[in-house]
Amino acid sequence: MICTSINCETPTELYLCNQCVRDMQAWIDQIPALLPELDVTIRRQDVLRKAGNEGGNGTGGGGSAAPINLDAWQLKINLSSVTQPAAEYAKDQFAAGIATTIQDWVTKAERIISGPEPEHVDHAAVRERVENIAPPMPTRQLLPWLKEHAQLAITSQHIRNWVRRGHLHPAKLDPSPAYRPHDVLAAYHRKDTP
Repeated sequence: MICTSINCETPTELYLCNQCVRDMQAWIDQIPALLPELDVTIRRQDVLRKAGNEGGNGTGGGGSAAPINLDAWQLKINLSSVTQPAAEYAKDQFAAGIATTIQDWVTKAERIISGPEPEHVDHAAVRERVENIAPPMPTRQLLPWLKEHAQLAITSQHIRNWVRRGHLHPAKLDPSPAYRPHDVLAAYHRKDTP
């Protein structure tokens, strides 16, 4: 017999080869740690249903917020149904599909627990936009600007210290050193400052 997993043509006596059984078991082994995390996500009321108008006439409410995260609840039910080791599932003619389904459930559970992936930030584009609003400034202009716009009382000594430590670099040197406000803010928010 040949392993029934997609793109695996390893000879085997079961419906999954030894490697596919190990892979499936690795996914199964993640389930016990996910179940308590899903409980927390289920109780979290972060997905709320907006109250709306029934029928569009403004007389009826659309209901209250969902009391639980239903997606997390369904995933917990699904994952709780995985009760056997991979070696037992390998005896089932649908073992490859079961393995794929378990992998999908675990991946979705991890995603719903962690939340969406953070979006990539294009720092060069942000710098360009901010530069139009707050171009590089010499210290004498920068300090009052930061006090007004960021409510921070940064001194020229702070600026000199950050430059000396290599945490801040001037954006322009001529006629005098000028710094981008967002670079100064980044230096300010470092743990080892001022």
